[in-house]
Amino acid sequence: MQPPAHDELVADLRTLRERGLTRLRDTRLKAIDAAAKLCGRRDATPATQVPSDSYRPAAVEELLRRAVVELGGGNLTAAAEYTFGLITGTRDWPIGERRKKAAAIYGVSTERFRKHHEHLIVDQTAEAILRLCMSTETHRQPPNPIRIPRSPAIHRLGPVTLNFMPVEMISGIDVIVSSENIYLETSKIFRNSLSAALRRACAESTEAGQVIDDVIQRELTQWLRVHGRLGLPVAPGTVAVTDAGRLRQAGVRRIYHCAVAVPRADGNEYEVSPEAVARAVHNVFRLAEQERSRFEPPLRSIALPLFGAGRGGLDPAESMSWLWAAVERELDDGALRHWDLHIITHAPRDAEAIIRHFGRERAI
Repeated sequence: MQPPAHDELVADLRTLRERGLTRLRDTRLKAIDAAAKLCGRRDATPATQVPSDSYRPAAVEELLRRAVVELGGGNLTAAAEYTFGLITGTRDWPIGERRKKAAAIYGVSTERFRKHHEHLIVDQTAEAILRLCMSTETHRQPPNPIRIPRSPAIHRLGPVTLNFMPVEMISGIDVIVSSENIYLETSKIFRNSLSAALRRACAESTEAGQVIDDVIQRELTQWLRVHGRLGLPVAPGTVAVTDAGRLRQAGVRRIYHCAVAVPRADGNEYEVSPEAVARAVHNVFRLAEQERSRFEPPLRSIALPLFGAGRGGLDPAESMSWLWAAVERELDDGALRHWDLHIITHAPRDAEAIIRHFGRERAI
């Protein structure tokens, strides 16, 4: 069973936000119902496997609560709880009262919240539901890395491992590489990107979700200050390194941040070039080689993303082509002899593009 489309979930969440939890039973929510069925398959009891009319409201509400928790705490989670009436005593509040409380969390007017923040909350909650659907799929097919068969282009390198899972689930990889813009500004912590996921995963937080040490943001700011680039762009392909923060518990030891995305002057999108990707990959392995022996045991594994396949706007197949062309150059130079190479993504279409690149027909 395939997860519902993001825009269908957004439409359903808008309806649910307006009508409230007390009217769940008589509200048509086709996409959310489908997601609840998919996520319910993880449970053993028959009543949670397919939400029939008798228990459908409970299944949908449980999915919504899990999705809001998935947002990672902070203002986003708190405002989402009010938006959907999940706070104790608010489930029967009208939308205006819930919106007023949510707006107060951000310190903005109700109208400003309605036009901006509320759209963001609905969008991110839909993304969170899709992540839950994906984790259900990987639960039914355990998230062991998929071994890509060696092709003639990589026969000297040995097996490459595709890690098709959220980065928060990855363990035992020494170096995780992230794609950043040329200002080395990490993605906002609540977004659905590798940069944001790493920022959340590495941050030190309280049990209530309050961030007490934004490790990546703090160390990147320090890196920019030391290199005299605070508020200024770096050359495309530059690589900055930070500690792995809380991900150290999963065996991750370093995060490498590659400045490959150049902001466009006419909007919020980015441009990524094959030259920037090639320089970034080269600098990743050069830096890793410099750092390798400083650790005990020495650094051994590196996980690369599909550069530019997110907000960079690249087709995943094109991104994979650029990435692997850069990797092959390093292979020819002997730079990869010490390294176990991984590719990471949590997006099904990216994983499909990676597998197709290596000539393997497999549905994700």
